[in-house]
Amino acid sequence: MSETEVMHTSESVSASSVQTRSNKRVKVAWNTAPLPAVPVAEWNHIKRWNPFNSYKLLAHVERWRRIKRGKPLPAPVLVTVDPSNVCNLDCDWCNAAYIRSHRKRMLSKSALLHIADFLPNWGEGGESWEPGVKAVCIAGGGEPLLNPATGAFIDRLVQNEIEVGVVTNGLLINRYTDALSQCTWVGVSIDAATAATYNRYKGLPANNRSFDKILSNIATLTDYARRHNSRLGLPHPGYGVSYKYLLYKDNIGEVADAAELARSIGCKNIHFRPAGATWDNKDTEDAIRFTPEEISLFSEQIRKAQTLDRPGFGVYGVTHKFNTQFAPNNCFSTCHAVFMTAIFGPPASQNADEDSFVLALCCDRRGDPKLELLRDVVDVRQINKVWGSPAHWAVHDAISVHKDCPRCTYQPHNEIYEQVILDDSMTHVFI
Repeated sequence: MSETEVMHTSESVSASSVQTRSNKRVKVAWNTAPLPAVPVAEWNHIKRWNPFNSYKLLAHVERWRRIKRGKPLPAPVLVTVDPSNVCNLDCDWCNAAYIRSHRKRMLSKSALLHIADFLPNWGEGGESWEPGVKAVCIAGGGEPLLNPATGAFIDRLVQNEIEVGVVTNGLLINRYTDALSQCTWVGVSIDAATAATYNRYKGLPANNRSFDKILSNIATLTDYARRHNSRLGLPHPGYGVSYKYLLYKDNIGEVADAAELARSIGCKNIHFRPAGATWDNKDTEDAIRFTPEEISLFSEQIRKAQTLDRPGFGVYGVTHKFNTQFAPNNCFSTCHAVFMTAIFGPPASQNADEDSFVLALCCDRRGDPKLELLRDVVDVRQINKVWGSPAHWAVHDAISVHKDCPRCTYQPHNEIYEQVILDDSMTHVFI
């Protein structure tokens, strides 16, 4: 089995320093936790080339080779846009709780459409690379479909030939069925297989019927996309609706049942991963931790769920960004992902112009001013002035990965940058 096919490697080593080809010695926090008796596959070996396999990042190595101090930077391949910092649920593990409580605003329709029109031209007139952003992940922040302009934003992005993915809690899917059907994928954060568990972790009364409504919304969307031959309904393995499932305490025992449920309502796949501590709760009593018993139960449940994997439906237990105890596994020394992606969010100040936005650099640290490159600006053209500027590099220089960062969404990006681009550990020209 390759390392992409197995949840954990077979060795356990202690923290040490590593000598790079650039003669820079960096400290790497290797995982030292005990390994489970039997490795658990993240996914079916036959489906190893799937949307959740971080090896796809290697396709962008030549673009990232241009990340050099003092030189112009290419536009990101992917950006995230948070239309709303307001939510209609209150998940126990919400990684945007800080920004939801401190910045309760939305992006205006004008801001969203200006962003949509800027993205395909980002970096135009620059160096030899092709300008423009290729894909947008619409997420939060809060619930993106609470913003009434999100549908028009999706339409404009598609019109501009930018691929779109949406992360939503699913409660308002029925309002945007046609727009969502144009997306490459829609990830619905459900995190349960029963209404009782769902309501307990979403801050809802025990008798609330939201769980059933979301399942109905998904079934309607998948049927609509299929009947209208929309992008979301095409047979491509990376397209479709994903049932998203964060592991958290006693929802672990419902993993297998959730997989069966996801398949029955027309989802293309189900995606499991551990919930993680937020940047403002890192190393506190509120940080999320898993017991060996909970991890063992997940191993048992994911094996059951994977028996449902077949053509047209995938089961993905995505854990390669964590160590064996589902704790952060940030095996890189500095963050270069701040040059690979960006997050557009609602204005930070209550008195900011209603058409303004924030340009941040990390989706795991939403609301952290240290990771914001522009704040409360209206003119999207300012982005070209600051992208790759000394101010941009100053953000990079100030990041202390092991001190400040929670589990890193961009861990594979940074590891590939250091190991493949900076140190050429793979001797990449020998193909």
